Amino acid sequence: MFALQNVADRELVIGDIEPPAAPGPDEVQVRMKAVALNHIDVWSWRGMAFAKRAENQIPGAEGAGEIVAVGKNVKDLQPGQLVAIYGAITCGTCDPCLEGRDNHCTAKQVIYGFHTHGFFQELINVPARLTVVAPDGLPAESAALAGITFGTPEHMLFDNAKLKSDETVLV
Repeated sequence: MFALQNVADRELVIGDIEPPAAPGPDEVQVRMKAVALNHIDVWSWRGMAFAKRAENQIPGAEGAGEIVAVGKNVKDLQPGQLVAIYGAITCGTCDPCLEGRDNHCTAKQVIYGFHTHGFFQELINVPARLTVVAPDGLPAESAALAGITFGTPEHMLFDNAKLKSDETVLV
């Protein structure tokens, strides 16, 4: 299967990689439909010192795709659904994760496309709990933006600033 790989500073190639095995018990296998270009991808591509990556790293911290297989413990997702994928692997057991605030995980944060292979590949296995089913009719390109591009300002406005429905913000 194909994947975009960062083979050297400022050098990307489309190469062949082995497809993933069947998803684990709590995973889904996703056929990627859209990947957003994120600043993390640009930093890694540039080879910036703080963004060093593994050799042949697959970029992509934001993505969406269609579920093609589910693990045996996954009951609420099914093949054919379009899902947005959270851009980091988190522990799922610390207080912030259990509250749905994985961006504050205290135990583990592995960012796709930075610490581990990202979404610029045909198929990927991801923890089912880190996916969100896209509403009917939402294009994959829009769903791909949910995790970071939309999620970051949503978090800042509603979680941090406590914006209420009758308030406005000047941007």
